[in-house]
Amino acid sequence: MKTGFFPVLNLLISITAIGLCFVPMVLFWLKRLAPDRSYFFIALFWLINGITYTPEIFRWEWYRIVSNDITLVYNLLDTPLILLIFYCAFRKAFFKYLLYAFILFEILMILWKGYNFDSNTPIIGLGSLISLILNIWGISMYFQKMQHSAFENVMAFVNAGFIFYYGLFTVIYIFNYINFSMVTLPYVTFINYLSITIATGLISYGYWRHAVSPWSEANTN
Repeated sequence: MKTGFFPVLNLLISITAIGLCFVPMVLFWLKRLAPDRSYFFIALFWLINGITYTPEIFRWEWYRIVSNDITLVYNLLDTPLILLIFYCAFRKAFFKYLLYAFILFEILMILWKGYNFDSNTPIIGLGSLISLILNIWGISMYFQKMQHSAFENVMAFVNAGFIFYYGLFTVIYIFNYINFSMVTLPYVTFINYLSITIATGLISYGYWRHAVSPWSEANTN
């Protein structure tokens, strides 16, 4: 269905979501956050989302040919980027080893099932679950403290954004990867872009309101 309220709503929210995907990287450069690698990888995560979805919402012809390949590559990068963010943010060896273990899991799944959606489905399923759990842990650690640094305040918004993103992704995973149906596709698309909008909105606000250069924060402590 190409006309009517819902397709128009999907188009509007998709454009909003994709536009917001570029905001964290813009703020990263405007606020001169470059010394902090966790800020960079968070912004890079959403920049990749924005670049990936842009040709889809504008229905560029060349994208139809390579859309599956782009999706496969994106799904392989998704969880490793989250684990890299957590390693840079918390500097715990656990996250580094979890990153290595997950990359090994991806390699083994591809060797077993091939480079296709058969291997991609369990990879993105397990990866999304790990990402959701880590972000719930991250925000719970934030609320256990009474005083917070600027970086911790930013990470609280980052964790909240990713919780919305991966929480709503549960619905997307069920209807896009396990039980795909063209009937539910418009609704799943709406949920997908809604989750991106909420997540990037929260993270962008966190960057704008709380993020400062590590050098500036060191001087104020």
